[in-house]
Formats: sequence, structure tokens, C-alpha cells
Amino acid sequence: MRPLLVVGGRELAARLRDGTALLVAVVAPIVLATLFGFALGGDDDPPLTATIGIVDDDGGQFPASVQREALQTEELRDVLTFAQYPDEAAAQAAVDSGAAGAAILFPAGFSDSVGEGNGGSVNVIESDESPLAGVVARSMVDRISSLVEARTYAVRASLEAGVPGDQVQEFVEANGAAGPSLTLADDPVSGGQVDLAMYYGSGMAAMFAFFVVGASARSLLVERRLGTLSRIRAAPIPGWTPVVGKMMVGFGLALVSMCATWLSSVLIFGITWGDPLGVFTLILGHAFAATMIIMLLASRAQTDSQADGYTLAVAFVFAFLGGSIVPVYNLPDFLQSLSLITPNGWISAGLTELAAGAGIGTVVVPALVLFGIGSVAGVLAALRLRKGLLS
Repeated sequence: MRPLLVVGGRELAARLRDGTALLVAVVAPIVLATLFGFALGGDDDPPLTATIGIVDDDGGQFPASVQREALQTEELRDVLTFAQYPDEAAAQAAVDSGAAGAAILFPAGFSDSVGEGNGGSVNVIESDESPLAGVVARSMVDRISSLVEARTYAVRASLEAGVPGDQVQEFVEANGAAGPSLTLADDPVSGGQVDLAMYYGSGMAAMFAFFVVGASARSLLVERRLGTLSRIRAAPIPGWTPVVGKMMVGFGLALVSMCATWLSSVLIFGITWGDPLGVFTLILGHAFAATMIIMLLASRAQTDSQADGYTLAVAFVFAFLGGSIVPVYNLPDFLQSLSLITPNGWISAGLTELAAGAGIGTVVVPALVLFGIGSVAGVLAALRLRKGLLS
């Protein structure tokens, strides 16, 4: 342990002396997280609102009942307003201009078709500029689809059971044929349940963890180029000592960086990231995964400049796909699926659930995945390093 502590202490002293540890691990992520928080989050934000346009070419019971139910939903009571438009062109113009965040189009004969058991469908127009309206509109369409499906099956089953055709509608309504109630089941961020100051603060913490560890990986390759690594390995110490020593420093600084960003976000904006034990568990898992991924990249790099390039590319790609820079719900569907191959995506998902009020149990799966990613990357890095830097 003594040689390991000496190497680690030397690495930490060098990082503190040249200022990179303070700048990359503490100053940069806190400053960026604070700027994002003031620009997009904070306590003084106005409440989120959503306007949804309605084109009712049907004139039947469904359009009115769905709107009435939406306005009676507690979480939408002070958020949602409806605007009526005469046709699709007017609704599209309203969405394009920002007058409405989304629009739902009910075709003529929709209610009659559903009542007869023939089914039916509605169309929705969305805008990327108003994600909350899109979430509400999709929830409403899902509700309508559930009602249509339930009513269609109920009518057909009633007819097959011998209920007279002129009594089917009354029979179905008396015995119930409703789908699930209207809820905001989409992303808690887009639904307004999570403060954006917390979301972007955690995103900056997750992204900069890679940069913090990258500095230690780079120094390992610099010492190989300068011959320092060979001199260290010539001493009567295990060959893995310099690698593990630098890895420990990188991991420790990444952990400090993420915790500092967490603390600053709480103190500056007065918000919560959720259960502290759950938050720390996810931070620990992400710091471990980031450390092992960067060490794996370092094991493949030939020069320190190449290691810098690998770190930069992975940090930004993972940050983009994992929601650290752009919320996942704003990405195309195929990119949203890719978010779960990144540690950023898993920590973002876990922290978002915690901040939305979920219990500590929700971090179990994200934490296990983060530690699993780190373990796999660590094993691969060890195998590569044995053939490279340690050979």
C-alpha cells in the first residue's frame, strides 16, 4: 500500500499544483451548472403551462368528455388550456406560431364509429418548442385509444352475446368500458415535476466526471513518453502500482467533483436531488463507471494527445445521448433507446426519479447497471494494460 499511496499522492499533488484539479473538477462544472440553472431553472420560474388546440369535426361525446376529464385532472388543473380551431390548417398554423403547443384532430363520425364498435383514430400535431403540451397531448391520445379499444371490444362482445343492436350502447355504458384514467406518464422533466436546475446540474456533474478522470489517464501516457513510468516500474513494486495510483486519484476527484456540483446546486437554488443516500449511490456508481471507461480508452491510446481526443469524444457523445446536455425526451426515438447504453443515461434516469419524489428503491437498477458498466470496462482495461503499459 505504501508505494500505491506515494504514487497517488504524487499524482494528486501534481494535479493540485498545476490547477487542473480545481478548474476541471470543481470550478467548471459548478459554473456551468449554475448558469444553466439560472437560465432554465431556479425557484423563480413561472409555472409551466400548456395550450392544446382541438379540431372537433366529430361533434360527438368523445371530444367533449376527454377535454372535460383532462381539465379535472389534478396535475393539469392549473397547467392546461384548450383552444378550439375550425380545421387542421388553422391548428397547424397555431402550433407553428407557438399559439398552441400541440393539437388533437377528431375526424367526422368518430364518436358514432366508436359507439358502433368499429373503432376510430385521432391525429395529433406536436411542436418541439413545447414538450409539456406534447406530453399532455400524447397522454390524451393514449387515453382515447384505450377508450376506443375498450368500447370496440365491449360492443363486439355484447353483440356476440345476443344483446339487441339497439340496446348495445346502453348496455356497454351501464357495464363500463373505459380505459385507464388520464395521467402524465411521460418523462418527469418534460412533465414539469423536476426542476431544470437540478437536471442540468446533474448533467454537468456527469459529463465533467469523464474530463476529471481523463487528466489522470493523460498523465499516465505522458509519463510513459518521458520515461518516468519505466523508472517507476524498475523499482521493487508491483507493475500495476502507477496505473492504480493514478486511477484512484482520478476516481476520487471525479467523486469530489460530482458531490461539489450537487452541493452547490442545493445551496444556490434551494432545490433537492432526492434522497441523499440514493443520490450518493448513483454518483458513486457513475464516478466508478467513468473512471473505468476512461482507463479502457487510455489502454488503447498511443499518445497523450490521442487519449485527450478519446476522452473528449466519449464525454460529449455520452453527455448528448444520455441527456446531460439535451433532455432525452427531445431526442428522436432511436436515440432515446441509445441513452441506456451510456452511464449518463442511467444516472440521469435515476436522479430524475429521485428528484420527482420516488423512493431510494428506484436507484437499485440504475446503480447496479452503473457498477456493471464500470466492472466490465475495468476488466477490459486491465487486460489491455497488461499487454501495453504494463508489459
